[in-house]
Amino acid sequence: MNYNRGIALKLKQEFDKRKITYNKMERYYQGKTDAFEQYPITDRSNRKVKTNHIKMFIDEEVAYLTGNKLTYSCENNADITNVIEYNLNNINSCLDTDLATTLLIYGTAYELYYLYEGEFKAKVINPLQGIAYRNVEGKAELFLYFYTKELEDNKYYIDCYDDNYIYHFDEGFTEIAPPTKHYFGICPVGVAELNNGAADTIYNSIKDLQDSYESTLSDWSNEIADTRLAYMLITGMTLDDEVAKTMKSMGIMQCPDPAGKIEWLVKNIPSDFIKTYRETLEDEMYKVTHHLKNQVAIQSNTSGTMLATRLNCLRIKLTTIHQCLNNCIKTRLRCLFKYLNIVEGTDYNYKDVSIKFTLNLPNNDLEMAQILSQLTGKLSIRTGLSQLSFVTNAEEEYNKMMEEQEQALGELDLDVIKDETEQISA
Repeated sequence: MNYNRGIALKLKQEFDKRKITYNKMERYYQGKTDAFEQYPITDRSNRKVKTNHIKMFIDEEVAYLTGNKLTYSCENNADITNVIEYNLNNINSCLDTDLATTLLIYGTAYELYYLYEGEFKAKVINPLQGIAYRNVEGKAELFLYFYTKELEDNKYYIDCYDDNYIYHFDEGFTEIAPPTKHYFGICPVGVAELNNGAADTIYNSIKDLQDSYESTLSDWSNEIADTRLAYMLITGMTLDDEVAKTMKSMGIMQCPDPAGKIEWLVKNIPSDFIKTYRETLEDEMYKVTHHLKNQVAIQSNTSGTMLATRLNCLRIKLTTIHQCLNNCIKTRLRCLFKYLNIVEGTDYNYKDVSIKFTLNLPNNDLEMAQILSQLTGKLSIRTGLSQLSFVTNAEEEYNKMMEEQEQALGELDLDVIKDETEQISA
């Protein structure tokens, strides 16, 4: 698609409209919740408790998603995996982690591809930095990138990407420089989006629960702070300041009125009720996000199969997210191969490359190994290797195994084996 000013202006309007929502999602990930920021200020204690479950759940899922290295395979050209890893490792070792984190925070993430000093580069763009005009397949056809320059915090600029050029504007959409050619042949932006966008984010699922949880803990903390000392209740007499000081210094108090009474007044805080309510909110957050409490997971870890069953809902959720990331990474490979075609004359096809994600979740490899041993001769070695969690690249592991076997055979002295065989026969 070529640059269209009308579409670009509508994109900017849509970007401005969505900023409020995305800003709030970013704030919650940073722990700046409504419950914390808007907690009412009184003349009593004003302690505010911050417990960021949203960040914790997102960071956990990112670790599950990208804790194991992403691997590639190609049946038609085994060397292509080395080419991909060599070029992508030079970009950013945390690229996949950044992409997954941005996707889980906002529900949408972009990846911008460009050339810098003759090398292929990529960086993650969040919805507060850019917006894409997409076709029916969800691929970017036009992309607006909003950025600021050093020491110009109050002014921003816009770069607009189409299939061939980068157009440069100021914040008023006035062209400030001639278009720059980018040579990728497509809009160089990958798009990763959850199935229902922002509606599928952890923020959208547990925002209200998170607010209630923090408000409850803040209220509880302030109740304890306000009643940390019991109040002395005195009836039948008047206690002036001088008497109070004497009592404090001597530790003695006299009550002249026989009907007078002195006792401590202690507020009864319904701790069991508060604890139950807090645990209910917490359990609901874990339930909605399909996460397991660490202590529960440890207690139930008597069987790998049992733990895998309890993690099944989370595993399905993460597998779906992998598919969302896969769409973006395919565009990454497409732009990388276009770059290699220009600089090296290669003719790689991104459609030939298979992308494998290996979830960083607990697995019972012993049980799986026992199952695979029973399927010897009925299952290919490559398929068997791919079922083991510690094998991140089954194709590479298979090739190493074949090389070791060939080396072992090559080291055997066949003449010695022949002589020993003849001696046994004799």
